[in-house]
Amino acid sequence: MTVLADLAARSIRAPRQAGTETRSLAALHVLDTMGCVAAGASHPLAAGLAAIAQAGELPVTGLAGRHSLRTAVLVESTLAHVDEYDAFHPAAAVVPSAVTVPAALAVADHEDLPGRAVVDAVIAGYEAVVEAGMRFGGPRLYERAWWPTALFGALGSAAATASLLSLDKKRTTTALSIAAAGLGGLLGTGVLGTGHYLLTGRAAADGVEAAYLARAGANASPTLLDEPASTALGTAPVQTPDGPHLATCAFKAYPCARPLHAALDALTSLMEQGVPVAEAQQIEIGLPEPLLRFVTADRHPPGPTEAAASAAFAVAALLANAADDVAFYRGPLPPGTPEVMLLPAPDLNHHLPDRWTARVKVPPHEEVREACPPDKEAITAKFRRNTASDAWIAHCLALDDVPRARDLRRSLRY
Repeated sequence: MTVLADLAARSIRAPRQAGTETRSLAALHVLDTMGCVAAGASHPLAAGLAAIAQAGELPVTGLAGRHSLRTAVLVESTLAHVDEYDAFHPAAAVVPSAVTVPAALAVADHEDLPGRAVVDAVIAGYEAVVEAGMRFGGPRLYERAWWPTALFGALGSAAATASLLSLDKKRTTTALSIAAAGLGGLLGTGVLGTGHYLLTGRAAADGVEAAYLARAGANASPTLLDEPASTALGTAPVQTPDGPHLATCAFKAYPCARPLHAALDALTSLMEQGVPVAEAQQIEIGLPEPLLRFVTADRHPPGPTEAAASAAFAVAALLANAADDVAFYRGPLPPGTPEVMLLPAPDLNHHLPDRWTARVKVPPHEEVREACPPDKEAITAKFRRNTASDAWIAHCLALDDVPRARDLRRSLRY
């Protein structure tokens, strides 16, 4: 069986095997992700997305008017990730929520399907994109300048859409094959910028189109993730244990790059021990070497997209009691922020891919921590901060019982 055929089989099997706990967790991921989309709608990038909008029938968060299915997915998936606040899978090094949830909701809206179909699609989409990331090494891909979400994101939205369109295993494999034909996404150096975040939306939109093309009879090579991908990525795929992978995805407590979360939790621990972190002249943050690829200590980033990847901004947000505020990263660095140094910590490399740890030094104090993801209550509180919409929470958490996903999706905007 080819890798793509196996991914298709897993994506079909995962929702069928999912119990009540997994399905409830999928609904919580929908809630969290759409809260991130709503927060992203006030990001400066949102205004620029209007330039690529295509007219159609769907309302889109962050845009006036109605737009095409592709625009809906591209925009909302981009906004889901632009603040670095969306759920993440450490071992796969992908953000499955951003590429799967907006796509599943938009397609369900377009096809007028029930909430239960969205839950199935989210579980299926997470299974495909996470499995692909894990098979090819997850965070180790950073060392080869690949961004795993851009590489494999289209597989997540393709699997989710295939589920919503009730494609059989053969057509689902074809959908993933078409999506895989366009895989790519280099991890830039220097300026991170808008292009990086657009890769999320483009991958999600391409995956949706791949599933519709498969339904229409298009085809592609089902062996693309075998020898061709091994050659291009410099690593052979490795089989992983059965899922559901959704259960091992981590929600984010802070709107900044995921490697910095462990550092913020370590600093919080030091403050709880009475260490005067705010008075420090210098803070050292040591990270596993592959994770240094996409974070900086830049005190004067060119924009909020780069600020979300800056350790200096993350530390400043924590000290200002604004660690969970997306707006903090859209302004200047406050005066008096301690000097922050990012250093390689090769002794932490062995924790990868499952554990993303950080070593923080506020001389003479030191703390090594793994990020602690928020619980359900914190996720619902995060959604309220991002949307000020209490009514949506109860309906979304009961997504299996929602008769029309269209009504739920559109009620978030109005």
